[in-house]
Amino acid sequence: MEAFIRSNKAVGLMLFADFLAVVGWFIVKVNGGTDELFPLFALYGLGGWNLLFFWSRVRLNAKA
Repeated sequence: MEAFIRSNKAVGLMLFADFLAVVGWFIVKVNGGTDELFPLFALYGLGGWNLLFFWSRVRLNAKA
């Protein structure tokens, strides 16, 4: 698991997942959805998971 988190493939998958989440948010908004908060900016949403992922990646890379 540590080797995967250190890899560039994990970063690519994280960015692709963020892209899909944003596209899904726009689709919901266009169809009359009421979700007001943009998903990448919410600390309890994708923003928080991205911070946690990159923080853990930096710590693992510093340890190696």
